[in-house]
Amino acid sequence: MQILLIDDNEKLCKLYQQLLIRGGHETRILTDSAKAMDTIRESPPDLILLDIMMEPVSGWEVLEQIRSSEEFSELPVIILTGKVLTAQEALQYGLKIEGFVMKPLERTMLLAAIDEAKDLIDESDACYSRALLSGLSPEKAIACKRAVKTKKILLFLRDTLTKQETLLKKEAEQNDEILHSLDDLRTMITQEFQKITLITENCP
Repeated sequence: MQILLIDDNEKLCKLYQQLLIRGGHETRILTDSAKAMDTIRESPPDLILLDIMMEPVSGWEVLEQIRSSEEFSELPVIILTGKVLTAQEALQYGLKIEGFVMKPLERTMLLAAIDEAKDLIDESDACYSRALLSGLSPEKAIACKRAVKTKKILLFLRDTLTKQETLLKKEAEQNDEILHSLDDLRTMITQEFQKITLITENCP
């Protein structure tokens, strides 16, 4: 795969680039997040590894730019960060990514995350092809394709929710704002599961 790694830590970028190249992936690095969209347009990658804590443009802002672009809205993005995903972030950005990997990480973890993303892309593309061959309209076929990705991400978000609930139970004083975010996340996950269930009932 052709991978674009966006991270303002040049030392880490070069380390991960070496790991990815040895893993068989053509990898470019970008340490200036402000140039993300220009770099993507100049040479679109197959997948983006995106750090969150960056200046002057954060990884979440870069993600929003990608998803707001008609041309690159479906471009696979894996978040690669040392920051724990909060409930609010999961609620706001969870359905816009293909994966989430914590730093520091081992070589096998990084390559496994990319393999999982590739498998997800292949699976969703195959679902799209089957839907078209079965006679579904392109619009419904795309909905089937997106449902495959959405289900995978929802399972990850559900796991995130469970972990954060467990952590909160260990706290002597619970934060009302965090609890509210967890409730919102739980509601979103439930609603999205219901939506994709309705969609996949009509998918081949």
